[in-house]
Amino acid sequence: MSLRSLYLAAPALFAALAFSAPVFALRIAGPIAPPPVALRVALADAVVVGKVTAVAADTEKAGLFKGDERLLRIATVKVESTLLGKGGREIKVGFLSLQAAGGGVVGRPIRRPGTGYPQLAAGQEACLFLTKHPTRKDVYVIQNANDVIDKASPAFKSETQEAKRRGKALAEPQTALKAKSEEDRLVAVAMLLHRYKTPVGDGPKTEAVPAAESKLILEALAEADWTAKGLRNNQLNPRALFNRLGLTEKDGWTQPKDFTQFPDQAKKWLREYAGKFKMTRYVRAKAEVPPATDPE
Repeated sequence: MSLRSLYLAAPALFAALAFSAPVFALRIAGPIAPPPVALRVALADAVVVGKVTAVAADTEKAGLFKGDERLLRIATVKVESTLLGKGGREIKVGFLSLQAAGGGVVGRPIRRPGTGYPQLAAGQEACLFLTKHPTRKDVYVIQNANDVIDKASPAFKSETQEAKRRGKALAEPQTALKAKSEEDRLVAVAMLLHRYKTPVGDGPKTEAVPAAESKLILEALAEADWTAKGLRNNQLNPRALFNRLGLTEKDGWTQPKDFTQFPDQAKKWLREYAGKFKMTRYVRAKAEVPPATDPE
């Protein structure tokens, strides 16, 4: 199973743990902080604001990875705004059913932020972070609780606006990496590295990142304030992003034995190898946004 498949299967694994180990379940059942909007955008194939017009009564095998026996229910969504992706007036969105193929319950509905399987209902309006179904070209999928921001949520307006802004940055990476704000440049680095270094499907292929873009990524990371407290999310701090490069001694990088020397040594490497390091990424469709994407 690929890392991407493991990511998609995570809710089922946690659900199994919750039912087989109640004590452990109590420990992890509390609210979980959602990933930053920027990273949700980075890992999505499409982000839309829309209204669920229908939900199929029947279920079908999810098939999100080899041997996946979970059930998927398909909703029809009328798209009001496309924040990332090619757009379209109507799309099919699959979400995992709470029922197992042979009967019984395999998951649970969302009761706390960041937990449970997301469920869609006719009439629901929401911002959806979507990934393409691995074998059905006409279906997108939501699986994680944070893939859905309901319109009734107090965070809906601010987070959809953030998603729109970050979607444009993802579609225009070199522009985003040259942003005036140091924070925006660092967020652009985070989005690109998470997107480029997360495998998609089984047996994913890699390709070279354009040299000019690779150079800008390293330069922006070198210029970032590694001591700042403004971006303390572990997935956005410079050290975590540097580690996503996957450097080895062949790349001229040696891990310092003194932990406190890591930032200085890393920034030194970034400055020296910007323009020389040949960065690679997993192959996936190019991020794009349609001309008019203002959510209502």
